Amino acid sequence: MPAATPKADRPTVCYVGRWEGRKRVELFFQLAEQCPDVDFIAVGGARDPGRDRALRERYSRIPNLRMPGVLDQFITPEWGEVLGRSWVLVNSSLREGLPTTFIEAAAHRCAILSFTDPDGFASRFGHLAREGHLAEGLRTLLDGNRWRMLGEAGRQYVERVFSISNAMDAHARAYEAAIRGKRCRDAGA
Repeated sequence: MPAATPKADRPTVCYVGRWEGRKRVELFFQLAEQCPDVDFIAVGGARDPGRDRALRERYSRIPNLRMPGVLDQFITPEWGEVLGRSWVLVNSSLREGLPTTFIEAAAHRCAILSFTDPDGFASRFGHLAREGHLAEGLRTLLDGNRWRMLGEAGRQYVERVFSISNAMDAHARAYEAAIRGKRCRDAGA
């Protein structure tokens, strides 16, 4: 679990992922245009250099939008700093399993704003947006600091379910059960 870091003073929203067509990062950039009183950070990039360059050129004029590029979460401290300072993580994709970024964002006390609700995660720890209503969803999270309560609940859930000690205990239980099962099969053979 990451150490608690202070959230940004000004509402801050991030996107973490590939800038590929089905991820619809353009919706995040358009949200930044619609909400000039909020800071936006788009971590990632497109695999196609031409697409990456075109997106950066088209949206770089938005004053409240930063595009730091692809950040390696294992070696780049800025990656954790982005999630640590952010209030909300936006997922603009139409199809997802349970993205690791949801879990990582929740571990950093970020609420989730998403069009998809894998495992009920977005609706439980954020807001499930309707198509065409991303800005409305963001306002719902920012009004009355609702994002803070949902982000804290997400942090507690991730700590309870995904922390290293819990993961190690689950692995140990699985190994013990596998060994017991093998002994039972061996004894019956």
